[in-house]
Amino acid sequence: MGSEMCIRDRLFDSAFQNSGQVCIAMKRLYVHDSIYDEVVDELAAIANDTIIGDGLEQGTKLGPLQNKMQYEKVKELIESARQDGNIVAGGEVPDQSGYFIRPTIVRDVTEGSRIVDEEQFGPVLPVIRFTDESDAIARANNSDYGLGGSVWSSDLDRAYDVANQMNTGTVWINKHAELDPGIPFGGSKQSGLGNELGMEGLKEFTQLKMINMAR
Repeated sequence: MGSEMCIRDRLFDSAFQNSGQVCIAMKRLYVHDSIYDEVVDELAAIANDTIIGDGLEQGTKLGPLQNKMQYEKVKELIESARQDGNIVAGGEVPDQSGYFIRPTIVRDVTEGSRIVDEEQFGPVLPVIRFTDESDAIARANNSDYGLGGSVWSSDLDRAYDVANQMNTGTVWINKHAELDPGIPFGGSKQSGLGNELGMEGLKEFTQLKMINMAR
C-alpha cells in the first residue's frame, strides 16, 4: 500500500503543482473501472488534507491563482462541473483574502463537460472512468491540445505501447512533467511552438539557409 500511496501522491502533484498553473500539468485523468473508486477516494483524501495559503507560512502546499480573470474562469468551470459530475473534494472558495480555490476532484464526468474539454489551468482535476484501453487512448487523443501526457502502470511494456499511441509532444511513464536539459521538449497539435532543450532546442536559435542553384 505504501508504494500505491506514493504513486497517488505523485498523481496529485502532477495535476496540482503550482495550483495547476503549469503548462504541462495533468489536466484530466483516465482511470480503469477496476480501480476507479479507490483512486478517486485517495485523491480526494489528499486534496482535503492539502493546506492552501501564504507560501511563506509553514505547512502551506498550494497558493492562489495568479490573476482575477483566471480565478473567475476556474470558478465558472467548477460550477459547470457541479452540473455534469460529482465534486468529491474542494469545489469551494475558502474564506480568506486572495484568489484561492481549494484543490478540487471531480468524478463521474466525461467528454462533453467543459471541465474535461477545456484547459482549466487551475486546481481542478476531472477523473474519467474507462473500461477499454483502446477507447481510453482514443478519448485522450481527441483534443486540440497535445503538449504532454503520462501513462501509469506496473506493466512497463504495456505502458510503453500505450505511450506510443498518444498524440502528445512528450509522454512520461510512471512520472509526469519531468524535464531534462538534454531531452527536447515540444508540443503537438495546437500546443507549443517549436522545441526547447536538447539539440533540437538549440537549433531553434539558429538560422537555416539554403542556396539553390540552376546549372
